[in-house]
Amino acid sequence: MRSDVIINEVLAKCDVLKMAGLWPAEPRLRPRAWLGNFDPEDRPLAACLLDKFTYYNALFTDRLFVASYQSLGDGMSKGPRAPGRTLLLQSIENALFTPVRGEKPNPTDSGYFLCRKARQLLGIPEERIVETDQALAHASSGGTVIFLDDFVGSGDQFLSTWQRNTNGHSFQDAMVREGFVGIYVTLITTDFGLNTIHSKAPDVAVCAAHVLDKKSTVFGLNTEYPAIQDLLNKYTPRLNPKEAYIDGCYRLFGYKTRGLLFGFEHSIPDATLPIFWAPGTGNWEPLIERN
Repeated sequence: MRSDVIINEVLAKCDVLKMAGLWPAEPRLRPRAWLGNFDPEDRPLAACLLDKFTYYNALFTDRLFVASYQSLGDGMSKGPRAPGRTLLLQSIENALFTPVRGEKPNPTDSGYFLCRKARQLLGIPEERIVETDQALAHASSGGTVIFLDDFVGSGDQFLSTWQRNTNGHSFQDAMVREGFVGIYVTLITTDFGLNTIHSKAPDVAVCAAHVLDKKSTVFGLNTEYPAIQDLLNKYTPRLNPKEAYIDGCYRLFGYKTRGLLFGFEHSIPDATLPIFWAPGTGNWEPLIERN
């Protein structure tokens, strides 16, 4: 297929997604400007990479969240030592909901966004949505805690919340002492992050709408991958991400080299390829900026 045909077909698809309201209008998401970053001979391959990018708007994000929460009752295993369906459903009657905090807790952590969604979409009363210290006290008395976040890449953020010592206590300690029911509701998880949580917090029930394996990353593009790696090697030096920790291989493939290809309307994961979201030098135009 001719190079110009590939580019035009991908841009036409982007236009359809915009007209359908599935992608936001310019300048929030700008495929043409993004393709303009690349030399003419590289644009067909960049267009192929753009074609793999998945964007979840607010409506689809809401549906993912509801589906993740409702999966509590699907009877599927949620972890190596996680409670079964009956106990999970019984336990949510006394559950408190709390956000997963980042390794460096911040009021903008995405867990807070999901807490608001829990009130709006699930009808959870405001008084049952609490900060970490209140949730920890509840867990220490044997009460159920439901942790909320939008995405699991490496599992680091959840484990930071799980293991963080607060006045000599942690959720991990409370699980050993009290055996409370811990539930982690997230929209999307990588298989890497899921396995990490299963390994280090095996009693936690993890509920996610999608589990991404290698096939859902840049590394799963098979025949295109070697050429795409060359593309990333060529253009990544032009990127200048605001996040100091996105460097080296992380600048090529995102945090913990996950190589992801998606974003939410409210946030782009740092594990998604920075070539999509990072600012850069020389009038570089991100496809979509990371909030």
